[in-house]
Amino acid sequence: MAQSTKKQRRLLMDSLESRTPVRVLRQDLDDSRVEGLVIGLTDTWVVLEELIDGIFLDGVEMLRLDLVTKVEVSQKTDYITRAHADLGVVPRQFPCRPQDAARELLEIVDSTATLMSIHLELWNDEACYIGAARRFGPKRLDLQFINPDGTWDDFSDRWRFDRITRIEYGSRYIEALERWGDPVPDDVPTERVKR
Repeated sequence: MAQSTKKQRRLLMDSLESRTPVRVLRQDLDDSRVEGLVIGLTDTWVVLEELIDGIFLDGVEMLRLDLVTKVEVSQKTDYITRAHADLGVVPRQFPCRPQDAARELLEIVDSTATLMSIHLELWNDEACYIGAARRFGPKRLDLQFINPDGTWDDFSDRWRFDRITRIEYGSRYIEALERWGDPVPDDVPTERVKR
């Protein structure tokens, strides 16, 4: 039986207020299940601090709500709560407003982190696009990509805000690229490829 959007929103709001871990399911998408603590909720997006290996926090995931098919409260809530208390884990803060959409969330990420990852999730096994925001237009983000070897493309890709389905930052992988990759180039690329 399909879960109503009203119930999904109630479970996400409860998680935001109580820091109860949840599992967010998105049918037929590449990363169809994300577990974490809700740290922000807008009218159209949920912001989670992702849980990996059961208890460890690994970056922030933002998921478009219209693609969420089910929200489940974690069965390991007591275990995770005890582990976080013992480890002194404090979830991040994410200052979003109810009306914030992709553009506003990306601007918050840009003010917080050097690199971000965006996903369009139009097909299975789609690569994530990690880079630095170079320009926020009225309808598009210009993102200059950093490659897995820490080098930068010499152009920017332009991505429509309304096609972005998932946003990430602060994971160990992204932070490794921030720390050991080449610095963000000083010059903003003049060549832009529209996607």
